[in-house]
Amino acid sequence: MSTGTTIPDSAGTVVVGAGCVGCSAAYHLARLGREDVVVVDQGPLFETGGSTSHAPGLVFQTGGSRLMTRMASYTRELYADLESFRTCGGIEVASTDDRWDFLKRKRERGQSHGIEGGELLSPAEVADRVPQVDPEVVRGGYYVPTDGTAHAVDAAATMAERARAAGTEFYGETTVTDLEVEDGEIRAVVTDRGRIAADEVLLATNIWGPLFGDMVDVDIPLVPCAHQYLVSDDLDELAGASREIEQPLLRHQDRSLYFRQHGERYGVGSYNHEPLLVDPADIYGPEKLEDLGLEYPSLREFTAEHFSENTHPDHEQAAHDAACELVPSLRDAEFESGINGMFCFTPDGMPILGPTADVDGLWWALAIWVTQSGGAGSIVAHWMEDGVPRLDGERVDATRAHVSRFQPHAGSREYTWGRGAQQYREIYQLIHPREQPQGQRGLRRSPFYGRQDELGAEFYDSGGWEMPQWYETNESLLEEYDVPDRPDWLDRGWSKAQGVEHQAVRARVGMVDMTTYTGIEVTGDGATDLLQRLLTNDIDVSPGRIRYAAMCNEDGGILADVTVARFAADRYTVFTGGGPSATLHSRWVREHAPDDGSVSVTTRDSSLCGIGVFGPDARNVLAPLVEAALSNDAFPFYTARETFLESLPVTMLRLSYAGELGWELYAPTEYGARLWERIEDAGEEYGIVPMGWAALGSTSLEKGFRLWGSDVTPEYDPYEAGIGFAVDLETDFVGKEALLEARDEGIDRTIAPITLDEPGAVVDAGHPVLDPDGGEVLGYVSRADYGYTIDAGIAYAYLPAADAEPGRDVEISYENERHAATVRDEPLFDPDREKMLR
Repeated sequence: MSTGTTIPDSAGTVVVGAGCVGCSAAYHLARLGREDVVVVDQGPLFETGGSTSHAPGLVFQTGGSRLMTRMASYTRELYADLESFRTCGGIEVASTDDRWDFLKRKRERGQSHGIEGGELLSPAEVADRVPQVDPEVVRGGYYVPTDGTAHAVDAAATMAERARAAGTEFYGETTVTDLEVEDGEIRAVVTDRGRIAADEVLLATNIWGPLFGDMVDVDIPLVPCAHQYLVSDDLDELAGASREIEQPLLRHQDRSLYFRQHGERYGVGSYNHEPLLVDPADIYGPEKLEDLGLEYPSLREFTAEHFSENTHPDHEQAAHDAACELVPSLRDAEFESGINGMFCFTPDGMPILGPTADVDGLWWALAIWVTQSGGAGSIVAHWMEDGVPRLDGERVDATRAHVSRFQPHAGSREYTWGRGAQQYREIYQLIHPREQPQGQRGLRRSPFYGRQDELGAEFYDSGGWEMPQWYETNESLLEEYDVPDRPDWLDRGWSKAQGVEHQAVRARVGMVDMTTYTGIEVTGDGATDLLQRLLTNDIDVSPGRIRYAAMCNEDGGILADVTVARFAADRYTVFTGGGPSATLHSRWVREHAPDDGSVSVTTRDSSLCGIGVFGPDARNVLAPLVEAALSNDAFPFYTARETFLESLPVTMLRLSYAGELGWELYAPTEYGARLWERIEDAGEEYGIVPMGWAALGSTSLEKGFRLWGSDVTPEYDPYEAGIGFAVDLETDFVGKEALLEARDEGIDRTIAPITLDEPGAVVDAGHPVLDPDGGEVLGYVSRADYGYTIDAGIAYAYLPAADAEPGRDVEISYENERHAATVRDEPLFDPDREKMLR
């Protein structure tokens, strides 16, 4: 459609944004059968002026997570089919030993998530593929031959052309000025050329996302940020090079740089400068764009000082000097063009996808780079059409990209800009998974925080909560408990206190802060019917009983695994984890609750605090304090009581994520400080230890208890995740039809416990499980740690069902070494549950 054409006054779906993400979504919606779709953009089609217009188009497929890697791989395949992708390979180089070890691990993560052909190169092999590189500067490289460059504008135009063939209409130079919402539903998109009534609206506006959030009073934690890209004049080393044949892409993350060939010229991209944040309000709308006087609204004037001077807080070398060190031929080069081009960051560096919680029909697809653009469009289109996120029709775990993962503080400018700047600084930095952010900390503290700090707690940030991982005071017990050393990378951000706490809770008793757990109270005459419809297990049990269940989507993918306590005929509490659980899982319950007033849903994420008391002496510690009798007969396993601990009202659950005798105790937050004091005092004679979440993780791994987000995700159904025992097909619940089909067809893959054969050995999650004979990748490790009770390294991995039989010999690749391992029966610890039931 031409710019001058009158826009329609209504559409079934309006997509705002005609960059590669919006066009990908429109294209995939058309493929799924939608015909009444309209796409609008403030810029000309299809070089609209957003990030798509200036993106260098690098597609390095191996991302930082399974989701990002899968989206990138799909994008490469899609754009190759659209003839908008050039396969030239990609090399990431290492100039330090740390980075070289990292690239070994990165290659293995790529293998785990389906990247084929990746290999490690020597310095000479790097220079063979990119001759202008000085091999003396690098330790080696990670090479993926199927990486390459996407022409984002061409890809957007081609996807739009194919969507048009199915009836989709595109309108450029159409600025959205408002979004109309009525009775909690999206009604229309208002533009400077008229109003378009709509049933659904997808906002694929990237750097302008927060402005659209303001229109509907929804916080969108995202900040635009500029980085630099320059193109040199002709280099002698590239003389005679064809624009049709490119060298591999090059990424020098130790110096926050990347490179790509442009015929006889060389492009340099730099994050090697201070964060250059931009307010989206300064770059939206025709008048603002005219004032900027730049080619695209997503550009800023090139600032030479950020290339020639060292302004990055973590580097000791300016971008220009670092680029010339790796590519000496750039020393005498002139740079004929340079831009400060914008993209955006969220506080956690992940995209924003999915439907708005409080506005039906309003969808988001933001903070997405060209690298993942095709895959993001597929996911959000399936989500809109089918009700569940899918990638090319397959189940996918989009939880970490869900728009509802953010906690309330993420809506503040200070938090979003502070964490956004940090994400920019660290995008190419070698950040350990356990390394914690320094800014925007201490926002949410349990009532135990002061005492935990006195005990030397190492706090991790989780959804703003300060979560103790271990306590330095417990290192004094190392004479009592043996804890194996760990190799360099796995030793960082780790303490032997974890091993001490693990063994101490098995031998005596420990107390762990469980305040981040969320209680979702479901009450009313319709409470039982609602939870029966949402959960896979039969929760119509007598008051005082607890059930373990999965909560699934329509595909049978696991949205959550929860424990449900029934306290009365019309009153339940669903207990789920911390972090995004409070928002994601409670939202799912609320959205499925009837509108007739028969059910009330209350999320108790901050108004409750919790302490787990686990270990052989747990009963001895608690019995003198609480009014309820704690014998097996009076308080059996998997039951709940509302009682008092001295004068403190508490809800007690007889269960233990550590796999020991124990109870979880929850109380209103204002009683928390006293609750900790009394349990700690009563436990002194039994040698009670404060226990961090690291030890809780390793004890639960020994016991085979699943961890949401690692072992159980929407990518897997309960049978694949090994929790089919929590599925009661005599009840009707969301996802039942998919699980019936899965049961009848049998499972092709399943999770299985693996132990490492070498004494004291330990690996990390994300690494491939190999066939020891041919080296074929069988699956990947979803979770790993050391089992201090069984004295062996443990890895839980998703494997083909035929390879998950106990006794099967396998290998796990870690830092380019293959570790012999064996598939085992589960659980590895206390298979008869004698510890928990005593």
